[in-house]
Amino acid sequence: MSNRSFRFVMAVLLILVSATTIAAAPKSVPGPSGTFSSGFTIQNLSTAVATCSYQFFTTTSTAAYSSATFTIAVNASAFTYVPNISGLASGQYSGVVSCDQQVSAVVNTASANSGGSYSGVGTTATTWYAPNAFNNYYGFYTNFVVQNATDAPVDVTVQIINSSGAVVATQTKTGLAASAYQNFEQTGLGGLAANVAYSAKITGTGALAVESNIFGSSATQYELYSYVPFTAGSTTAYVPVIMKAYYGYLTALTVQNIGTAATTVTVTYGTGATQTQSINASASYVFYTPNVAALPDGTLTSAKITSTGSQPIVALVNEQNSYHRAASYTGFATGSTKVSLPIVLKRYYNYNTSVTCQNVGTANTNMTITYSNAATKTISGVGANGTALFYQPNEAGIANGFNGSATVTSSSQPIVCVTNEDMNEAPQSTTSYDQLFSYEGSPVP
Repeated sequence: MSNRSFRFVMAVLLILVSATTIAAAPKSVPGPSGTFSSGFTIQNLSTAVATCSYQFFTTTSTAAYSSATFTIAVNASAFTYVPNISGLASGQYSGVVSCDQQVSAVVNTASANSGGSYSGVGTTATTWYAPNAFNNYYGFYTNFVVQNATDAPVDVTVQIINSSGAVVATQTKTGLAASAYQNFEQTGLGGLAANVAYSAKITGTGALAVESNIFGSSATQYELYSYVPFTAGSTTAYVPVIMKAYYGYLTALTVQNIGTAATTVTVTYGTGATQTQSINASASYVFYTPNVAALPDGTLTSAKITSTGSQPIVALVNEQNSYHRAASYTGFATGSTKVSLPIVLKRYYNYNTSVTCQNVGTANTNMTITYSNAATKTISGVGANGTALFYQPNEAGIANGFNGSATVTSSSQPIVCVTNEDMNEAPQSTTSYDQLFSYEGSPVP
């Protein structure tokens, strides 16, 4: 595989930037006030040493920084804390990672009060779908960061869509330069009413990478939800983490119909409880977990979502608790028998991770997590639509201070996995700030 180049685009990197000082947009990414910094982790998924490099770009396609090449060992990962890059000025940049082996990447962006995480974009497209678009939705707003993934200028159109499937607002950018980015802000956008949830469709005349942020507006709303929208859907989607008052956490599941006709969506939770809802073409609907009477408090479960009208759907999960912890992850159309996790932590500067994997097959399976230090743990007999939880603070095979990567392997059935990072131990666990990050595991061929 050494003759093949693998590229991941990072739709935004935030480097010591104040959310009120970027002149290119009414708000800078991701939204809450404060000084944000980014770090990213690249995990080597192949059986050979990976040679990698990365570049950062401005809004005008200028290459602000080009790294030297570096190597990542087999089953290992490399972490870069962007503010430590000598000679790179404070500001917002898009980025591209290039490696000669297959890799996955995760970007974390944080301030003292807020944090968000998203996966690097390995597959670009001319059309993207975002289940959430807000302009003061109970104090929350959204933006989309769009990166040109081609070598020539492209035109970009963002359509905001209501629950009836009608386009209520349009935003455009003409001539977005190669590798450059553009912020599309919904704050104050005409056509969007307060306390109304919308969805979005983003198109370009060339291939794009897109990252989205949901953020609170007030000093007490530090929540930041970051995720990569969708390039395609399917008639079935899977989400491994659904919570109702689970150690104080709750979730909201948003399903968007990206088809051309209305469809009936059925959500089947891992407990067996179900919900149904009709969703118009291009529109979305929020299944708010605390309102599901059939799920008792304390529930941690999964969900399988099906479109009975044969229309493709996509699913987004937002997680939150009363201490303003907040994160998003995207649902999966299919699974694999091996999943990569670039970031796993055990009491690393007070951060811990938990890895939740869902069996999306039709029979029981065993799941084994293997850490980058070669430690392993197996959970056996996970049923169809069931989950396995690997909580790193309970893992004897990794030491306190561990910052590494992992893979999860299923013995027979396809699985999907989500990792949550949080300061979830005292005294930080009850501090009111958003230091929750979530990202999707990547399938390993």
